[in-house]
Amino acid sequence: MGPDPVDTSSAPQNVGSDPSYINIPTHFAQAERKVGADLDEDIKQATTNGLISGLMTIANGLFAVLNDKRQVIALNDSFIKLMGIEDTAQVFGLRPGEVVNCIHACEMPGGCGTSEYCSTCGAVVSIVTAMETRQPQERTCALTVERDNQNVDLYFSVRSCPLVVDDSLYVLLFLQDISMQQYRSCLDRTFYHDVNNILCALVGKSELISLRKQPTEEKLQELHHIVLRIAQEMSIQNSLQKSLDVTYNPLYAEVKINSILKEIDQLFLDHPLKTQRNLEVNYIPSDITVITDFHLASRILINMTTNALEATPVGGKVVLGVEQHHKAVTFYVWNTGAIPEDVSRRIFQRNFSTKADMGRGFGTYSMKLFGEKVLGGSVQFESSEEKGTIFKFTLLTQ
Repeated sequence: MGPDPVDTSSAPQNVGSDPSYINIPTHFAQAERKVGADLDEDIKQATTNGLISGLMTIANGLFAVLNDKRQVIALNDSFIKLMGIEDTAQVFGLRPGEVVNCIHACEMPGGCGTSEYCSTCGAVVSIVTAMETRQPQERTCALTVERDNQNVDLYFSVRSCPLVVDDSLYVLLFLQDISMQQYRSCLDRTFYHDVNNILCALVGKSELISLRKQPTEEKLQELHHIVLRIAQEMSIQNSLQKSLDVTYNPLYAEVKINSILKEIDQLFLDHPLKTQRNLEVNYIPSDITVITDFHLASRILINMTTNALEATPVGGKVVLGVEQHHKAVTFYVWNTGAIPEDVSRRIFQRNFSTKADMGRGFGTYSMKLFGEKVLGGSVQFESSEEKGTIFKFTLLTQ
């Protein structure tokens, strides 16, 4: 089923000639727009320019032309078909995020490019930088859009090329949907990251055993348990790779809270990340149980713990523990570092990462996805310079 036709009823209105419009607040890009004859002239230039007309025909993927206020003044057929646009006149004057129904596009009166989220949007950063430097700019863009009354995560390769026509500045915007490539790459990277954690523990255990003439039964059992853990990770990965979306059928069982804590404690006992850092695991005195998938629940906490250890300086401490509530328990992982505010706003967004290479932006998203949509719990976090960072994973008890 295709996307609904663009609804512009909630989009910011063009009031560019009003001097008070300059005072509309923005967290990133300028809010000012062109209207009336000025906007019409830009549209005319785009539709009659031979170079632009040629690019409209041959451009691979989504192609749009923007004026110097980041407003759409031309679209190619691929863009029009993707958005289900019946009349292009309804989108001329809007900005890219408003055209594709980005969930943040209308949070501010100034529209697309002006919200708190926009400073980390690859598309608007590419556009603004291209206009400022007069040089082509390429970025990747992770965004969440509304489709058929549902939020959908997309990932685009974005290239913005400035073009000057009769002393007027325009931006040629090329978008390539690489969501599926990113999905596959994320699965691979996350899998290797998770398995590498377990292999590090396996190597540590095996090295200790090799130093003993007669390894203890306990150490052999720990070694065997880690091998089984790797086999389970392989099974989860195989299930995810066969699906076109992240789906996994959990293996529910009655699990003791302390057994999950022990799993993390044992895994990181001889882990390289812990050699110069302290991991404090606070067990609970009672045998409280939950109905959950043991391997998936522990995988979420392994990711939380790994991230915390990686963010902790040498000599620092990470704390793993549990808070008990009425008919619920909350696992938490705390470290002293703080997450930058612009990153924290998008930390659970699929595909978002502060690193540009392919396959990033799945780790924290997977915590949220598996913890909430698969296991029916809740995954949250808090971060500040004063209190550090704490990730929480809450599950209902019996």
